[in-house]
Amino acid sequence: MKQNVIKTTLVLVIAVLVLIVLREGMRVSSATGAVVYNGEKAEVDFYVMSQCPYGTQVEDAIYPVLKRLGSAVDFKLNFIANENNGNFQSLHGDNEVKGDIVQLCAQKYSPDKFMDMVKCQNADASAIPGNWEKCASGLDIEKIKACYGGEEGKKLLSESISASRAVGATGSPTMYIGGSQYNGGRDEAYFTRAICRNISGYAGCKGTAECAVDLECTADPAKDGVCEGGKCAYKEAPKIMVSILNDKQCADCGTTVVEDAIKQLFKGAEIKTIDISESEGKSLAQKFGLRAVPAYIFSSAVEKSSAWKSNERLKSAFEKLGDGSYKLSDSATGASHIIDKEYLAEVQKKLGLTAGKPQIDFFVMSYCPYGNQAEEIIYEVYKVLGAKAVFSPRYVIYSDYGNECLDNGNLCSMHGGQELNQDIREKCVLNSFGIKSWFDFAVAMNAKCTAQNADSCWRGVAKSLNLDAAKIFGCEKAEGIALMRNEKEINGMLGVGGSPSIFIDGAEYSGARDANSILNALCSKFKDAPAECGMQIASAGQAAPAGGCG
Repeated sequence: MKQNVIKTTLVLVIAVLVLIVLREGMRVSSATGAVVYNGEKAEVDFYVMSQCPYGTQVEDAIYPVLKRLGSAVDFKLNFIANENNGNFQSLHGDNEVKGDIVQLCAQKYSPDKFMDMVKCQNADASAIPGNWEKCASGLDIEKIKACYGGEEGKKLLSESISASRAVGATGSPTMYIGGSQYNGGRDEAYFTRAICRNISGYAGCKGTAECAVDLECTADPAKDGVCEGGKCAYKEAPKIMVSILNDKQCADCGTTVVEDAIKQLFKGAEIKTIDISESEGKSLAQKFGLRAVPAYIFSSAVEKSSAWKSNERLKSAFEKLGDGSYKLSDSATGASHIIDKEYLAEVQKKLGLTAGKPQIDFFVMSYCPYGNQAEEIIYEVYKVLGAKAVFSPRYVIYSDYGNECLDNGNLCSMHGGQELNQDIREKCVLNSFGIKSWFDFAVAMNAKCTAQNADSCWRGVAKSLNLDAAKIFGCEKAEGIALMRNEKEINGMLGVGGSPSIFIDGAEYSGARDANSILNALCSKFKDAPAECGMQIASAGQAAPAGGCG
């Protein structure tokens, strides 16, 4: 589960300054910067949810690309939702359904400008759909309004849902470029390069000496970082030795995504994979004091690369080692396969693992929709196993996140201060009233309150469950900071960066997000499995989408 989030995070961190090559024969309008093009267009299809932060993120990233490439791209936006007898449901509620509809109407009646409206709405996605009209300057507002308020809009959404289902799009965003699913970097540079490779007649530098793997392109700043017609200034890339230390015994320690990002960004990278069971691997693990793998060690030559020199955000993903080399931080890569036995024992002690009782630690944010889904699925497992297993909810905590934080910016939550407060209250309920009350409280809060009103809404929920609100509030004020410091420490020990992240007996779980799969994973840890392990959870339904907040 966490792997999807971490992979996305890593690509965002280390993918920025790459070679962008535009098709020969295009020309750029000096007035608008948009490409004037009359050939076969590149097809680009995004499948999203209008209020999903990951969907709005890629929409914002591709917006300047569409502006620049203009008529060379056939861009379509489709939406992921459910339809049952003409009734629509979407992950983020009824307002998201309405947002989907109004954006489809804008796409139909103002196809050249509708992304201006989408980009404007994304600036305050929580206000969708109510902000559409003020964002629709220059669009055909009357036709959009008629479509949005009538049967036409519903028909467009129904067709859009069918299009999403046809390609199997269940997670937002799902992206196709040139008819193939796109899983590359999610920034402007990556999108430009991927699209240009699918424009009819694209020549660029492919197959020429200028695009050899050991050369870097230095784009002309006057052309906005775009190397037009393959005419770039090139220089030899520094040779960077990259050692990847891994454990062949770890089933969830894949490195392909990170390797691809390294190769795309550092043209002179020479990658060598070393297993920790080998003498060289053992020596390096000891030399650098590695606690977890996969570990990515870069020679000091990384400092000489163009990407390093021009990207401060990239540098922040590395930590400098004693011999002058660099290591991608575990928090950037999501390395959580612990190889240091003493450290593993420390982690297990911190988690409070109990011999003979399997334990599931699930890290969430109290208002991450994917975390909420995981909570409710794990609740079904709890109803089966009860006290025969240990159920341990935990919280994903950041530092200096840029919203309302506690402890001088050391304790933050992604969706704001009220989410952080709710994390604390839920932890207080767990400590004061036990896991059954925690599940009742968390699930009720998911249904009745939001990250915008949790501070005022929670008391009514607690009262409805006969939980002592005064005791919860007293704990929040007296113990909240200490509780969240502890959560943050455990986040760091396990390399947790996204919600939900699930660990069973201290090992990361990356199986399916359905109740029966999680039940089976827990039951596999019993020495003598109880009779409940033979059950099938009838209420489990389908697996939750493999998305996450992080």
